[in-house]
Amino acid sequence: MKICPNCGSQNPADVSFCENCGTKLAAAQKPCPQCQTLNPSESRFCENCGYDFEAVKPTPSTKKQADPKPEKPTSSADAPKAAVAKVTSAPSEPKRPVETTSQPTPSPSRSQATPKKDRSKWQWIAGIIVLIIIVGIGAYLVYGHSETKSASAPKRVAKTARSSAQSKQSRASSSATSESSTSASAQTVHFDQSQIKQDIASTVGSIGGTNSVYVSPVTSKQSVLVNNGTQSSASSIKLYILVTAYAMDKEGVLNLDHTHTVTDDEKVGGTGVIQNMDAGTKLTYREILAHMIDDSDNTAANIIIDKLGGFSLINDKIASMGATDTKLRRKMMDTDAISEGHDNTTSARDMGVTLKKIYNHQLVSKSADDEMLAILAKNQNRTKLPKLLPSEATVYNKTGEFSDYGVQNDAEIVKNSHGAFVAVVLSEDGDESDQIPAMTKLGLKLYQNILE
Repeated sequence: MKICPNCGSQNPADVSFCENCGTKLAAAQKPCPQCQTLNPSESRFCENCGYDFEAVKPTPSTKKQADPKPEKPTSSADAPKAAVAKVTSAPSEPKRPVETTSQPTPSPSRSQATPKKDRSKWQWIAGIIVLIIIVGIGAYLVYGHSETKSASAPKRVAKTARSSAQSKQSRASSSATSESSTSASAQTVHFDQSQIKQDIASTVGSIGGTNSVYVSPVTSKQSVLVNNGTQSSASSIKLYILVTAYAMDKEGVLNLDHTHTVTDDEKVGGTGVIQNMDAGTKLTYREILAHMIDDSDNTAANIIIDKLGGFSLINDKIASMGATDTKLRRKMMDTDAISEGHDNTTSARDMGVTLKKIYNHQLVSKSADDEMLAILAKNQNRTKLPKLLPSEATVYNKTGEFSDYGVQNDAEIVKNSHGAFVAVVLSEDGDESDQIPAMTKLGLKLYQNILE
């Protein structure tokens, strides 16, 4: 029998390689009958316990009388025979039981048990290291991919926003929402302040009376302001009544969907259609506001003033907007109040800034500002600043006029695919035949120099 020096497995004596692990085995080995240690075939004595392989093995009956000393050496011819007889007869005899307390464990078993344990330990360590590396790589890939996606997301959002803005610019829509959502296009607006001042000087600036002008791109702090001051508002004050009504609707003070019943007592003359409606006609406050702007309805304005409790609430809202030159001091068609020096006032700058805030959804709310723009887009009076504009121009405006006092006003937002701007002209103590032609010429010049 051969013991593998690598794995400790027992193999038949006639094999050259271990049947378990394939390790090459020694040519010939002989086990010690006393301690079972394998020894080279040429050894006479056991390398572990010193057993003499050439000694005559005692039988069980003569074991006690056997001389432990080696017998007298025989002749060289007899020695090999005795050795062969010992080797071949040893496997057929029953092995002696070896007590672990008195007999040492064969050295081959000790030397091979440790490598098995060591290999098992290192296999576990190697497996843990590989697992850690795999988990680390996986975490890096997941984290890195997530970072890449989050870093690129703003670019995609920005690109989508730009595409959306360009798409909206290309559509010719009368919707207030779509019209007011393209402020990004103001980047292409050409705003030459020197040229604009020349345009003003050659038109409105050349007529009699008191004339003030405000011009500004809707998304820019740049502006041209000429001769700004407090002037008679006429029906231009209705813009502030409109804003206050929508603000009170937002705050729950006024419900624009509630109805009002028209009475004869509240009807007044001048512009508007409600004065021609039968008493008892029911209108929502939203409808009344639309008449107040689109038809410049004086009766509608007075109905809303009464519903809001008079001048105080409206003036508080005007003050909160920063419109310091604007005051509501009388109802529409109250000429007695004018005679007493109580007139409604505003300024070109107040009107212009208010329109810019509505257009940019900075006044009441996005939905409310959009509704107000939709109303302004349906204004019936386009005889002043917008009169000569091409059909592709979209206009939101509110006029004011009181010919008996020489008042002609117009405040507009003008927009096309290139952008949008605000223009306001207030003219008082003048002649209508000069005021309106000057306004129409200025409106066209501004459009050509800013948006074309």
